[in-house]
Amino acid sequence: MNLKRQLFVASLLMLLIPWAGLQFVLELDDALRQQARQQLQEQAVRLADVAGDALVGLDPVAPGQPAIYVKSLTGTLNLDGYGDDWPGYEEDGGRSEWQGQATPDADQPTLQWQAATDERHLYLLIRVNQREPVFFNPGLPDQPYDRLTLWLRPPSGNLGAESGQAWRLQTPAPGQFYGLSATSGAPDYRVSGVWQGAGSGWQVELKLPAPPERSRLGFRAEWGDSPDEAVATVTDPLPVLVRRQPIIERRLAPRLGSGQQVRLIEPAGWVIATQRGDPGETGVAFDTLTPLQVIEQISLNALRALIRFYQPEPAALATGIDRLAPESLPDQGLVRHDDGSVWLLTTRPVFGNRTLILEQSIDELLTLSGSTLGSVIARSTLIIVALTLVLLGYASWLSWRITRLERAVGASIDEDGRITGTVPPSRANDELGQLQRQFSLMVDRLQGYNRYLESFSRRLSHELKTPVAVVRSSLENLHHCQSDQERRQYLDRAALATDRLSQILNGMSEAARLEQSLDHA
Repeated sequence: MNLKRQLFVASLLMLLIPWAGLQFVLELDDALRQQARQQLQEQAVRLADVAGDALVGLDPVAPGQPAIYVKSLTGTLNLDGYGDDWPGYEEDGGRSEWQGQATPDADQPTLQWQAATDERHLYLLIRVNQREPVFFNPGLPDQPYDRLTLWLRPPSGNLGAESGQAWRLQTPAPGQFYGLSATSGAPDYRVSGVWQGAGSGWQVELKLPAPPERSRLGFRAEWGDSPDEAVATVTDPLPVLVRRQPIIERRLAPRLGSGQQVRLIEPAGWVIATQRGDPGETGVAFDTLTPLQVIEQISLNALRALIRFYQPEPAALATGIDRLAPESLPDQGLVRHDDGSVWLLTTRPVFGNRTLILEQSIDELLTLSGSTLGSVIARSTLIIVALTLVLLGYASWLSWRITRLERAVGASIDEDGRITGTVPPSRANDELGQLQRQFSLMVDRLQGYNRYLESFSRRLSHELKTPVAVVRSSLENLHHCQSDQERRQYLDRAALATDRLSQILNGMSEAARLEQSLDHA
């Protein structure tokens, strides 16, 4: 493994810093959830007391009791016989929040309805499907025609249709009309409406004064002369009108914190109060963020995803609906809304066997616990990436210097081991610069030593040529000598040359032994 890879592997150890930060965030999130659960339970007790005081005197709606849920309007309704301005209207012209009852025979007409209020008036949208309307003919009043009968009873009145007020709704043509008293037949201008055709049937949009709390309302669509020719008679007993309680909502609103929401439901599951705390800090526009803030937001989102991955699986809880089954609600724990957000939930019983549901957004908790730490992790990640790049660049620079030194040393010596060049000295003052200067000095010394060895062989051959030539010439002349004196003379010369050779060889041996003794010393 080269130096670059070694430094890269070593730099990966710095990833332990964000990993340790993640473990800390997970522990902090668990501790905050435990603390938030305890605080939610304490807060739910206080909110239940506040709601219970406001509910004194308001009868609860028991499970199985007939009821018509009255939605609260945020604007005004245009009384035109169409439902495009009603809550729950869909873009394709359909409705998603009809209340209705179908007849046993699928080929028979069906009745659907919806109620709403603006605190001053009660609005009704009643629709009959699979029935072409037959309008009232003033010239032939005995001829069968389509009509609606409406009953309204005070909260303390009889549960049936025998007491209270009743109106008959009929019209000679589509358009606006007024209700007629069911007893006297006189017009009651407090009850007005518009009759329009709708698809394969017809629908009526009504407006009447807002009745007292827990009043009862019933209606019946009829045609023909026989009372049996009616569809979905909503009269036995008269359903109670259930609506949200603005007084309770106003009392609960200032007691909610950021990222909290509360709902109050009847024993039958109808939502009679819902309120949400002020949202926390809203996100800034993306184009106003600096690159560092963009990376911090990405890190925070990744941190939230990791925390959600390690969190317990939340239970599904429907939102945006008017009725919840109390028996299906968890006492406490994590729940997931329809939009995918995760909430911490706790419940508390309220006066009249009602239930208060208090929720805290997990994202708000994570924002409190993770925004600063997310920024720290993001910046530490940036530092780690920058340090890794710096280390890789530094390793590449060191690797390039070592490779250059290797090539310079390799180019200074040929395949036969001869010094053919020099290593250029380095100007750097670090260890690699010192190493290169030492290599340059070593190559220079080896080159001088090689030159000495080459010159030594020349000098040695020159020193050996003379005695060898004397010996050779003496031996050659010895063959031509005729007297003993001449032979003795040539033999003496050869002996002197041999002594000279012996002295040279002895000197070389002594020099070698001296060099070895110096090395040992």
